[in-house]
Amino acid sequence: MNTLAFCSIAFRDDPIEDVLPRVSAAGYDAVEIFGGHITGKSDDDLKAVKALAEDIGLDVLVLSPYFWLTQDQKLLRESMGIAERTVHAAHLLDCRKIRTFTDAGPTGIGSEAATSALRRQGVQALQTITALDRGINFVVETHGKTLADTPESTERLMDEVGAPNLKVLFQPSTFLDAGLLESYHRLERHVDHMHIHNVKPEGGIGPVQEGLIDYPAFFREVLARGYRGSLSVEYVWRDVPWDEVDRACEYLKKCLGR
Repeated sequence: MNTLAFCSIAFRDDPIEDVLPRVSAAGYDAVEIFGGHITGKSDDDLKAVKALAEDIGLDVLVLSPYFWLTQDQKLLRESMGIAERTVHAAHLLDCRKIRTFTDAGPTGIGSEAATSALRRQGVQALQTITALDRGINFVVETHGKTLADTPESTERLMDEVGAPNLKVLFQPSTFLDAGLLESYHRLERHVDHMHIHNVKPEGGIGPVQEGLIDYPAFFREVLARGYRGSLSVEYVWRDVPWDEVDRACEYLKKCLGR
């Protein structure tokens, strides 16, 4: 069964201790915890989060920090420190996946803009990060202004890093222009997790049920091809209504045949 999670970034301004029970009540199997929700927490705090999740039957599936691996050395050092702290938190939370960016934010460097030196820097950083714990899958999110912004560049990145625990976090909204199913077919041997939201006809992202992505058709195809990885509903805008969180869970369970 494909594990269905909700990413806590939608409620970034609320304590994670308040978010987890609502996610569980909505019917999700697991949670993807936004990095800001665990920043600064002590070991005892993290153990308490894990205990809470266990008590309400919710797995901690993914941790989602931000990395900047293809910019200046200061950001690179900061990112390596974040990676080490996130791995430590993953151990305490019994979490086996860490969302991984080669870059993040409006200053991110895309695959066409990256020089050979910056691309090599990103590859070497990923080799170092994935070596922190081979039992954790580091799932690289496909996203604009990163080295994973096209199917071709993402596949090249997997090959260049060559780490068995470097996987792809396939975000369908990244590949509408490139061809969604064609992009998935190219990358599917690497895909271990997905971020699910939809794209509004006028631009921008919105709830999973409406938009340019036909999720029933998409999941018919990927499930028929044997996808057994996980997925998270990722709503990155603020003030998401909780009934929308509920509806997304119901909708995706139908798409997954559950």
